[in-house]
Amino acid sequence: MKQIGSLGTLILGFLVAFSCQKEIDLKAQTPPGQLYANSILNPDSVFRVFISYSTLITAPLEDIHDKLDLAKESILVIKDDAGALIDTLEFIRGVYSGVNSSFLVFESIEGLRPLANQTYELQVHEYSNKNSKFISAKVSVPTVLNPILAKKSIPAREITGEDQTFGIELSWKDPSRQEDNFFIIEATYKMTNLASGSSEFIKSALYSLDYQNDNIEIGPANGKFFYIFINDSRLSGPIQLDSIHTKISVPVDIFDLWATPGTAFNGKILIHVHHVSKDLYNYYQDVEKYRINSSGTDIFAQPIPVKGNIQGGLGILGAEIIQESILVYQ
Repeated sequence: MKQIGSLGTLILGFLVAFSCQKEIDLKAQTPPGQLYANSILNPDSVFRVFISYSTLITAPLEDIHDKLDLAKESILVIKDDAGALIDTLEFIRGVYSGVNSSFLVFESIEGLRPLANQTYELQVHEYSNKNSKFISAKVSVPTVLNPILAKKSIPAREITGEDQTFGIELSWKDPSRQEDNFFIIEATYKMTNLASGSSEFIKSALYSLDYQNDNIEIGPANGKFFYIFINDSRLSGPIQLDSIHTKISVPVDIFDLWATPGTAFNGKILIHVHHVSKDLYNYYQDVEKYRINSSGTDIFAQPIPVKGNIQGGLGILGAEIIQESILVYQ
C-alpha cells in the first residue's frame, strides 16, 4: 500500500467575506465560435468585463487568438435601468493562456463603479465581425451579503479504500435555513519540490469523499473535479448546528504523476467557497459535466475570473482557505 505521511501541518482559518457582487453572463453557453462575455459587478472595483469565444475542444489555439485580436475592436457599453448610457468600456489587455482560458479585459473609461441596489445593462457589439449578433443582459446588484465563516475543522488524511492521501475538512454556517442555498467549492492543489523549489499547480485534481454533494450527477465519486457542488436542500438529515460540512481530498494518482517516492515535498490545497445563485450553480454543473464526460481537459465556455485572478474559475469572493503539510510519498 502506498501512503502519504504527514510530517507537519500548518493550520490556517479564514473568514470568507462576500461583498456586493453580482454576475452578468452573456450567452455563456454559446455554440462553438461565438462571442460570450462575463462580468461580476462589484462596488469595490470599476466596471470590468471579460470576453472570449466558446470553442470546440479541437479548435486550434491560433484560431482563438486571431478571433480575440479582432474582438479587441468590440464596443462595450453600460446602461442604467432606464436605458441611459452610463459608461463605455475600453480594451485594457489580452490574456492568451490556452484554448479555453484566453480572454480580453475591458474596463470603464471613466473609472466608474457599480452601486448596490441598482440595475445595469451590459451591451456588447463585435464591431469587426459582420456576422456577429448584438448581445445584452441585465443584472441588479444586491445589497451586502452576510459573511460566511468557512474554516478547517481538523487536519485530515483521507482513506480512499486502497491508499492514503491528503485532504481538508471544511465547515461553514448555512446562511439561511428558510431558503435553498447553493455552494460551489473551487479547489486547486499546489505541490512544491523542497529540493528544487519547482511547483506544480493542478486544477482538476480534487474530489469530495463520503460527503453529500451534487457531483455524483456529473461523474464518478472519485472523479477529478474542478468544482464541488453542494445544494443544502438536498442534504439528508439535520445539518448540525445549522452548519454544512464536507471533505476534499487529493487522488493518490496525482502523487503517482508528480511526487518522487521518499522525497519530501510541500502539499497545499487552496479553497474558495462560493455562495451562488441557482442559475450559476446549474451552469457550472453543465460545464463540469461536459468536461468530464468528454474526457477532455478543456472547457468550451468557462466563465472568466475577476480581479485579475487568472488561476480561478469563479472569481474571488473571499480569502483562500489553505491546508498545507510537508508530505513524503512512500
